[in-house]
Amino acid sequence: MKIIDFILELEHLYISYGYLIVFFTSFIEISPMGWVIPGGTLLAVGGFFAYGNRVSLLIILIFGWAGAWLTFLIAYFLGRQTGYQLVVKLKQEKNANQARELLKKHGGVILTTSMMANLTRFWVAYIAGKEHYNFLRFLFYSGSASLAWSSLFIIIGYFAGSERTKLESGITRLGIVAWLFFLIAGLVIYLKAKKEFKQMKKESV
Repeated sequence: MKIIDFILELEHLYISYGYLIVFFTSFIEISPMGWVIPGGTLLAVGGFFAYGNRVSLLIILIFGWAGAWLTFLIAYFLGRQTGYQLVVKLKQEKNANQARELLKKHGGVILTTSMMANLTRFWVAYIAGKEHYNFLRFLFYSGSASLAWSSLFIIIGYFAGSERTKLESGITRLGIVAWLFFLIAGLVIYLKAKKEFKQMKKESV
């Protein structure tokens, strides 16, 4: 299969299921299992295919935002209802303690910046629930963080989509080299996920 054919197949997939893909990508990415998928990349692909209105950019943004925000809300209520039970069960005491210190020192501000900390962002929301942090404030901060994070990747993909013609033309000229590039990119994503998983297991010990 040629790279161009692969892009077209991927486009058909996003046209049919793109909103759900973006929603569940964001949902999983923010969870403790976020290492299993290249979340930012999949969101950017949604933005890429939104250029040209084959899928709605606005709805892609809303679904990406909703998926991330829902994970934060679930984490908050889990923390509120279960205390440290989930932390102990998943052996995440170190990450949870780091999250508690961040929340204690920086308050609600950390809820908007912790999105970049892959191993603690879920636990910041979880500890906020455990500590009965004001829910309306949590709602505002976590919603803002979710919107900023998801929008960043989607907009990057959208602007890349504006150069799609040039990109496809270049890929056609590259031929097999283009496949090599995609394989290398896939390997980098896999190694990054594997490294993050190993780090998570190491910190759990």
